[in-house]
Amino acid sequence: MQLHAPFSISARLLPAIAIGTGAETVTVSLDRSGFVLDGPFGEHRVAGLRLSPMSRTVEDAFETLLSFMGAAAESYRYAERKGMDGMDGENSELFPREVTEALAQVSSELECVQCDLMAAIEAGERLVTE
Repeated sequence: MQLHAPFSISARLLPAIAIGTGAETVTVSLDRSGFVLDGPFGEHRVAGLRLSPMSRTVEDAFETLLSFMGAAAESYRYAERKGMDGMDGENSELFPREVTEALAQVSSELECVQCDLMAAIEAGERLVTE
């Protein structure tokens, strides 16, 4: 398997994308049962994500999950800016509190990775090849 940025091999020895730096890093890995998120919250598995029929590549699958992660982080941050509990945001509860809080901490990096990935998909680039 050949991987190009932003993809790498995770500590789980799986195709992954690392978001953020240092102790705040959230790593998203793809395994046979779905996705595994590792971060300051420990491990969180995402097994029930239904991909659209148009999601035929690894890049498409990651882009779908990253969009949900971005929605949760954005919603959390918006609620906090309004003086509410971050989990009161419209999409904050897409993930458990600890995961959503970690995603909010790396939301700028998450947006950058998602934009880079989307640009590659739209250009027809394959970032993961077997």
